[in-house]
Formats: sequence, C-alpha cells, structure tokens
Amino acid sequence: MTITRLLKKVVYAGYVEAPKWGVSVREGQHEGLISFETYQRIQDNLEGKKRAPAARKDYHVDFPLRGFVACNCCGNAMTAAWSTGKTKRYAYYRCETRGCEEKSKCIPRAKLEDGFEAILRSLAPSKKLFKLARVIFADVWEMRSQQVRSQQAEWKRQLKEAEKQIEELLDRLVDTDTRTVAKKLEERIDRLERQKFVLAEKASKPMPTRARLEECMELALRFLSSPWNIYKNGSYAVKQTVLKLAFAEPPKYCRVNGYGTLETSFPFKVLGSIAGPNYGLCGEMVL
Repeated sequence: MTITRLLKKVVYAGYVEAPKWGVSVREGQHEGLISFETYQRIQDNLEGKKRAPAARKDYHVDFPLRGFVACNCCGNAMTAAWSTGKTKRYAYYRCETRGCEEKSKCIPRAKLEDGFEAILRSLAPSKKLFKLARVIFADVWEMRSQQVRSQQAEWKRQLKEAEKQIEELLDRLVDTDTRTVAKKLEERIDRLERQKFVLAEKASKPMPTRARLEECMELALRFLSSPWNIYKNGSYAVKQTVLKLAFAEPPKYCRVNGYGTLETSFPFKVLGSIAGPNYGLCGEMVL
C-alpha cells in the first residue's frame, strides 16, 4: 500500500539509506519532519501489525457523558439517545448491556448531568489548598527535572555502549570470511545504528526552562482551580479532555442512589487527602 510504503521511508526523519547499493541508514543533510524515535516507533508498529483503535461511535455533542459514565450495576459504559414523545423529544441515558438488571431503564439526562456538575464543582480546591498546590507543583517539577537529568545520563551511557558494540562487530566483520556470518553481523550493526540514533536524540533533548515551568504551572493550576468552568465553557473535545484529566476511572451511576464512590485523578486525590476526610476540596464540611 502507498501509505505503508511512505511510512517506511526514513528520509522523513532526516536520514537516508540505500540498501540496494549497500548504504546503511545514516544522517542526511536535510531536516526531518519527525524524529528518528518517532520513525522507529512507527516501524515497530508496522512490524507488529498494530492497528490504531477505531474511532468510537458512541460520542455525541448532546450527550458529553455518553461512553464515560458507567452503569453501577454491571460496570459498563452507558449509552444515551433522544426519545420522541407526542409533543416533544426527551433526552435519556441508559445501560444497554445484555443481562444487566438496569438494561434499557432510562435516566433523564438532566438528572445524571446535574449530578455530575455537582461533582466537578466540588473538585475546585480552597484558596489555601490552591496555594499549596502551586508549591507542590514546583517541587514535583524539580524532582522530575532531576529524573530527566539522570535518564539523560543513562541514555548517554547506553549510547557509548552501542558505539562500543558497533566497533567490536565491525572488527569481527572485517575478520570473517563467511558470507552468512557477515550478513548476520551487518544486520546487528544496522539495528545498533538505529538504536544509536534514537539514544542520541533522547540524550540531546534540551531540559525544560523556567519559562516552560511557569507556562505548565499556569495551565495545570487553571485546570485545578475550576475544572467545572473549563468543562461548561469548552467544546465537546475540551469536555472529553476534562473527563480524562479529572478522573482515574469512569464514575458509576445508580438509577436510584446516583453517583457512587469516585476515583479522581492523582492531583485531586492528593489535594483531597490534604484537605482531610471530613472536608471537600472546596473546604466545605462533608456530611
């Protein structure tokens, strides 16, 4: 296929090769459109026959929680649809899992979504927690920076090791008279050369600047300060992003009792643990 053939061309990563003339992959004189690491990941996916997940068909702008909120009875994601009455249309969420006790039992959209609104509103931290979150964020950033520096040092070590192995294999290639052995050595050298390019790219990536820290901090804190406002005023895509960032697992909804215990994402979980079991993130007493 044409697309597969194009995806296999290393030239788009800024490198060149010509196997027919015995030219192994090497850095070109042009700027790549993608990194060699990305190119190599594409090749791994192609060789492993991995396919991109099909686009979900249960998304709809009228039902932002469809496919996200799960049925409390069976744990599967709920669907939603419009129902036409005699004079107007009605919006409902419902579980359609075969064998579920709640199958096809409708839940008014307003009831389910209003309950979710209350949950998102409760995630906004108090002013004290918000200030503490800023300090925590800076500490985490510094810790992560140290980890990146350590990782870069490890990549450099692996790079030197790959170069050493290539030199040893080249010496063996020169000394061998067997074509079969020579071919195997060339294949190993080629794999190591590709690995070396990936390691070199990783090791040379610049460290995030202080300006980047401030930018990331502002974006993160803006989200933590009021996920509900971002959700309410955002597009459908933004709403889906908020759902993924705010919850570690989809919330479960019971037709009788409403939402059950929530599994929020790590930042909200940390703030909640600091606030204490008797207080919500907003600083209000939980009864």
